Amino acid sequence: MRTREINLMKRCPECRKDYLDDSLLYCLDDGAALVQGTVTDEPATAILSGDRRSGEALTESLKTATLTGDNSLTLRLPAFLSRERLPWMLAGVLLIGLVVAVVYAVRNGRAVVTNELIRTTFYIQPPQRRSGFGQIAISPDGRNIVVASDVEGKTVLWLRPMDSLEGRPLAGTDGVVGFPFWSPDSRSIGFWVAENKLKRVDIADGTVRDLGEAPAGAGGAGCAWNRDGTVLCNGRGGFVRLPASGGVSDRLPGYDSKEDELFRWPSFLPDGKHFLFLVTNSDRTKSEVYVGSIDGSTRKLLFAADSNAIYSAKPDGKGGYLLFARGSALLAQAFDLETLSVSGEPFRVAESVRVNFNNRGYFSVSDNGTLVYDPRTDEYEGRQLTWYDRSGKELQAVGKAGPMFRFRLSPDEKLVSMSSRGTGNVNNDILVTDIARGASSRLASFPGDTPESIWSPDGKYVVWNERAGTKIRLMKKLASGAGEAEVLLESEVSGIVPSDWSSDGKFMLYTSFNNRNRDIWVLPLEGDRKPFPYIQTPSDDQSAVFSPDGKYVAYRSFESGRNEIYIQTFPASATKLPVSTNGGTAPFWARNGRELFYIASGKLMSVEIKPGDPLSVGVPQPLVDFAAVRSPRNDDYAVSNDGQRLLFISRAADAVSLPIVAILNWSAGLNR
Repeated sequence: MRTREINLMKRCPECRKDYLDDSLLYCLDDGAALVQGTVTDEPATAILSGDRRSGEALTESLKTATLTGDNSLTLRLPAFLSRERLPWMLAGVLLIGLVVAVVYAVRNGRAVVTNELIRTTFYIQPPQRRSGFGQIAISPDGRNIVVASDVEGKTVLWLRPMDSLEGRPLAGTDGVVGFPFWSPDSRSIGFWVAENKLKRVDIADGTVRDLGEAPAGAGGAGCAWNRDGTVLCNGRGGFVRLPASGGVSDRLPGYDSKEDELFRWPSFLPDGKHFLFLVTNSDRTKSEVYVGSIDGSTRKLLFAADSNAIYSAKPDGKGGYLLFARGSALLAQAFDLETLSVSGEPFRVAESVRVNFNNRGYFSVSDNGTLVYDPRTDEYEGRQLTWYDRSGKELQAVGKAGPMFRFRLSPDEKLVSMSSRGTGNVNNDILVTDIARGASSRLASFPGDTPESIWSPDGKYVVWNERAGTKIRLMKKLASGAGEAEVLLESEVSGIVPSDWSSDGKFMLYTSFNNRNRDIWVLPLEGDRKPFPYIQTPSDDQSAVFSPDGKYVAYRSFESGRNEIYIQTFPASATKLPVSTNGGTAPFWARNGRELFYIASGKLMSVEIKPGDPLSVGVPQPLVDFAAVRSPRNDDYAVSNDGQRLLFISRAADAVSLPIVAILNWSAGLNR
């Protein structure tokens, strides 16, 4: 056996253990004073103290260490690497390695695999998502998901990288409405804001650019970004195209919809020449998925569905699937890109998926097979009528929570008329709720679009719109529910919406619209009762309400290229008075006629009105943010007769927001 002299070695005279650290004075086991010594035939045991000896010195010391017959060297570990701690530290190292591997997999759009893809499910919890909002979209490369969410009282786009546990709101996206949509290169997000404006935000540097204003009926609509740099959106009467760089929009040839026919939710196929879209009608008896082409040469029915459809490629790139909803389930069916046809039977992907009343499913898929979807199916059940003060402080709930959509407060503030439709129901109910008792009674039930209702000035009658076959009607019935409903007006236009009843009971204002325009009409309730146009222009005019004295009408018009609020005399004169300064919808007169309310950019605004000839209008002032009162809609409210209380439909404060489901390689292992 060879021995080597080690000048740096110290030995315990009691236990005969050697230490390589010459700064130690006492044995760590028995406390005996260490002495200089040479190594004999015992294995060399040492504490390697990296903080006390440099790497070079330590290496040199090891070179001079004693070697046993089998050339082994035994090392004593320091306290922080004790037997008790070492397994946990190794487990931590392994866990870190696993996380790194998963992050790498997500960044590359695939689960960690050996020789096959693995289907992996996880969950994402964005900030608060109100009913009616929470629209989601995953980027084509699968690296980011964007969600319309409430952040600090504002509805904004919230971006969450798929390889991160944290998300962030995107600056400059305040007031977003509708579904966001990604550019093909995954670098930008297109989105709508109030007043029919289309914008884009670049996620790398946060730059927000205006892409222009779309034709009437396209605002907040479904859009798809094509690889040729154009954006296709559904608008009233067909599809419109806009340059992704900004500019003037035009109508897509060959897709002019017929009366009572709506084209919705375009989604491009991989070739950029064809796209999927949904065709529905107003009474929701038809909902069908079609495939069309940009040049108008193809328009082919694929199948009936309860939502839009999107394409997802198979992992091997040989064909793919169409994802869509039927009932409350998310389904998929094989689709051939060459023949533009489906094959086989649909199969279930998820038991439940959220679909709104415009037949838009809350699901999205990336090019590399990552599927995200919202599993909520009862989002409308937790809505509650709630009083607030002018500062937005919650005061009192009214009636029971339920699936309510539109409401009107009776003149005496004792009753509320509202439209309601439960989850899975086809029919709309017109209900009257007693505010004090919370009890409700049903006036009518019928299919079709969500109706509007108004009150007679004496509070005895409720009027609403409903569809009967190809005709649309204004119906009138006692608020008590007694007797039969009376048909006030019947027409074959696309729609009629009642908006107000004059205080003297002689006139009713309503909006009449087709696939092109909305106009304001007057229905006399005396004499021959023949309707006549009040405001009829090439732009959209709607939401007209009488002043308390019946001398003026406030209304919303798109004549300037965005929605604004105006005041006109009644009967109409040659002049009108602009009220809003930065967009506006849903005007409402205070009972005293000296204040006008309206909505702009998600906020309830107030304007002072001074009597005179002509009227004098003050500077608009914000009152309450709709997000702060948890409102699922940005166009429904009422004001008390004294002007001090505000009534909104609010989402329940304790409502649970289910997380978004994300599935990596959702179609892995399928043999369909």
